[in-house]
Amino acid sequence: MPFDPMAFTMKRNTQQHQQSTKTTPAKQQKSDAHEFAKFIIVLLILNFGLIRPFIVEAYRIPSGSMEDTLLVGDQILVNKFIYGVKIPGTDIKIFDFHKPTRGDVFVFIPSHDERHFIKRIVAVEGDTVETRGDTLYVNGKVVDDGSYTKHLPFRQFRRNFPPFRQPEYIPTGENFDDYTLTERQFRRKFPQGNPFTVPKGMVFAMGDNRDQSSDSRFWGPVSVDDIKGQAFMVMFSVANRPVKLWEVWKMVGNIRFDRIGKLISSEQDLLKIN
Repeated sequence: MPFDPMAFTMKRNTQQHQQSTKTTPAKQQKSDAHEFAKFIIVLLILNFGLIRPFIVEAYRIPSGSMEDTLLVGDQILVNKFIYGVKIPGTDIKIFDFHKPTRGDVFVFIPSHDERHFIKRIVAVEGDTVETRGDTLYVNGKVVDDGSYTKHLPFRQFRRNFPPFRQPEYIPTGENFDDYTLTERQFRRKFPQGNPFTVPKGMVFAMGDNRDQSSDSRFWGPVSVDDIKGQAFMVMFSVANRPVKLWEVWKMVGNIRFDRIGKLISSEQDLLKIN
């Protein structure tokens, strides 16, 4: 049989191609692992490099100052994008489609503390605010907040505002001087009361659990620049009851399934001025 060099070359090339395209299980697993690793890296970049700093972040509620709107053990989601994103090194904000509004439940860091606080905005710049007993007045009108606030049956805290209850945290200046007097001095100077006017670029924050909340009635209004975002949803919730590691049934029992995915009412949904 005559030797055909062309046929031999084609056959040899075909065998080499088959060998080169055939993937061993070990190589396939290595490739799959590599792709999965890339996927995880992308998720981490999105979470810590984009989503977490700029768009959404989770916070855990550590105290009862916002009960019964938020409970201790609630894990909430905060929209960090809604009030705009400040360009680093400038005072310019982009995408600030929503201004801080009466009724917003928001997260911020007050000037006197390094921790994150969560409260409700009850007044914005230019508004007047005062409390008498259990009643909140904004711009001289009663705020209809009975459906989401609560008060202790006894007077654990002094309920009337002004004056501020921790004047050491209040800045000096004509906007504040009269409101850093002692309660007796303030009542003597203003027997008919003197509502506080929220300065420009600030909001007045109060907890829904009115008598168990350290808020603007104590240490003053919050600068808009200190706001971190608006709370909009309870992502997860677990009761703060002691459980041993092997008591799985108690762990499950501590989960508040009825709160998962609950939207947090905000804006003008609840805070209405009569």
